[in-house]
This record gives sequence, structure tokens and C-alpha cells, in this order.
Amino acid sequence: MILRRASIGEPPLDPVADAAAEAVVDIVGGATVELCYSPTGTVPPPTESERSQASATGKGPAGWDLTVVVTLGERIAHLVGTDERTSLADLLHELPKAAVRAVTQLRAHADGNMYVPVTPAVRRAVRDTVATELLSAYLRDRVSTVRADLVGETIEYLIELSGTRVESHDLTHGVVVADVLRDSPRLEFAYPADIRAAKRAPLLFDGQQSLLVIDPSGRARRELQRHRFEHFIATAAPSRVDALDLGESGSLVAAATKVLGGLGFFLRADRSIWTFVDGRPLLVRRSEHWTAFPLELSTSIGGMIGGGSVAALVTQAAIMISARPRGAILAIVENSSDLDAVVSVKDRYDLRNDIDPLAMRFETRLHHLIDADNLDEHTLVRLAMLDGATVLDRDGRLLAYGAIVSSADSEQEGARTAAARTLSETAM
Repeated sequence: MILRRASIGEPPLDPVADAAAEAVVDIVGGATVELCYSPTGTVPPPTESERSQASATGKGPAGWDLTVVVTLGERIAHLVGTDERTSLADLLHELPKAAVRAVTQLRAHADGNMYVPVTPAVRRAVRDTVATELLSAYLRDRVSTVRADLVGETIEYLIELSGTRVESHDLTHGVVVADVLRDSPRLEFAYPADIRAAKRAPLLFDGQQSLLVIDPSGRARRELQRHRFEHFIATAAPSRVDALDLGESGSLVAAATKVLGGLGFFLRADRSIWTFVDGRPLLVRRSEHWTAFPLELSTSIGGMIGGGSVAALVTQAAIMISARPRGAILAIVENSSDLDAVVSVKDRYDLRNDIDPLAMRFETRLHHLIDADNLDEHTLVRLAMLDGATVLDRDGRLLAYGAIVSSADSEQEGARTAAARTLSETAM
């Protein structure tokens, strides 16, 4: 939701700020963005003082100052309601400042008539600029002085690569900006300017087997191979290098930001751009829109189901699944008996020993070959990627996988949506 108000009279027309507000709502779904205007030099309009809200003030249209206020939606607002620092709170803190900086930059470059609606091209530029400012702030918190245009140029290069094929390959590319190399390079390679001229560079640094390490000055320094982290950090034991298994969606880049610090970028073959900090995804660009990765997912799940060890397990699996082309249905129930009316016995892993072997169907026989008694996220992802629903109890025990859920047919919904709706009425 986007709101506009002024301390005196009607708020001025400000199409660039409107586009920035839309970009913020894209990033954090369900958020409310207020554009508050006050005459230049006067006190900004008052805002609520809530943990789920953050604001920043900067220049507005001629004669006005602009305050951008971002308020989280009710669904996730409680996740920043403590004194403990969280990644969602960090994102909320930076978002209004990034929006103000982006608007200030783009307003200066806009056509002289500020009252003309922005074009689609300008909207795309606003979205990318808001993301650039946000990611730059995260990078400045993690490394020394950063080249001012490094994040923006990197994003522009990855967008350029996303529409390119080299040697009949759909390109992937991975880079990490980190402050880990203190020596002076023998050769100067400016990133991405000098790399752009070498068409095979993305193939060499595909972000899956190898990535390119950039220093904060924007110099391409050397590659980091998946199996050679110790070349950068001598104490990088295997346990430190482990990261979420994101398939082809940047697990190497995620691991690099966990060990080396800094900010990571990964261009997927599907043309989406993933960014990482501290070993976790942060922002993802798909179809020219930026969205934040589901932050504090474990806390949210734990809160909804009232605790239990399953929250962390489902969180890890959900993050790993989200990086894959296909989705999955994951459900958590209080009691296994809750499934009796909606899931067939043949799909019930928990009932596999209760069925007469002579009457056992082939699907049930398979249950006896599956090692899921001590379920981990990798096994859960593998099972969840099958057609059908995967259901667990609050203690993380597997109850069903590949399950066909009995649900009323709906002309408005697909089979997956109908099944998920049915389970949502049964699950926690």
C-alpha cells in the first residue's frame, strides 16, 4: 500500500517517488510506504514510533522535503518486535534510506517537467536504483571504502549477461565483493569494464564451480574454486564452507559470503539475479522486479505453530526449494490423525508398518526403502520435490510424501493450490 500526505495542504506530484515506493512494496510484500511532504526546512510530518516502522528524510520536489516511511505488514511485523537484531530489522532500517537516495538521484536526471508520469523505462531504473542503494549500504557495512558505482555497474553487467548466450550456453556468473586480499595486484582488471571484453569470462566464473573475487575498489583479483577455500582463508575448515544447498542458484556464492564476508552476486541460467550476505540470500531480481528473500522464516513458522523442532527444518528446506524451478507443498500438523480424512493410507509414511504386507500396494512398499526416520533438510527437499504434498508433525517426523490430497475441485484453482488450501484447513 502506498500513501501520500503533506504537513501543509496537498502533497505535490512526485512520480519518481511514487515509483520508488512501488519498488519498496515489491521488495517487502505487504508493507505500507508513506510519502510524507513538508515545506523545505520545516519539521517533517510526525510518524508513529514502532519497531516495525522505519523512516528517512531527504530532498523532495522544488520547495519540499520528502520523508519515506516504511511499515511492515501485520503478518511479519511481530518478527522485529524484540531488542534482538535480525536480518528483517536490518532490511527495514535500510529500505527508506535507499528509497530517498534513489529518488534524489533519479529526480536530478528526470525530464525537466516533474509532473509527467514516469515511463516504464524510468520505473525499471527506479527499481534497480533502489536495489543498488540498498545493496551498497549492506556492502559498506561489511568492507572498507567501496568504489561508489561498483554495485550499480555489477547489476548492470549481470542484466546485460542475462540476455546473452556464449558458445550456445545459457550463462551463469558469480562474483563476491570482499575485502580479503591485502596485496597489490600485479595486473589491474576493473570489474566489470575489463571483464566485459572477455566473452568467456562468465563461463570461467560460472558461480557454480568457480567465482570471481572483487576487491572493494572494483578490481577483479582472482578466482575462488568450490574446493579451494583454503587459498583465501587458511582456517576455512569444511564445516565453515558448508552453505545451503541451493542447487544451481548460488550455493558457492552463499558459502563465499559466509567465509569471506562482503556481498555476493549470482546470475542464474533462468536470468534471475540472486544476491547474498552472510551466507544467505538477500534480494532476488526476477522479471525486472526485486524482492527480498523470505527473511526470518524460521521465527515466523515457529510462531505460527507454537514451537517445535520442525520450524528450522522446514525453513532450511523451503529456502532450498525456493531456489529451484519447481515449487513444493509442505505442511505441518498437530496430530497424524488430522490427515485421515484428506490423505490416502497408501501415501502415509507413518502408517507403513500398520499395513498387512500381503495387502500392501507398491507405493507403500517404497516407504520401507526410504531412510527418513531422522529427517534432515536434504532428504526433505528430495521428497518434497515429488508431485504431491509432504507432511510433517511438529517434532519433524515425516508423515506423508508425494501425497495426493483430497480436495474439492475448483475452477478457480489448480490442483496444487486446491491441495494447499485443503491442508491449510487441517495443518497448523
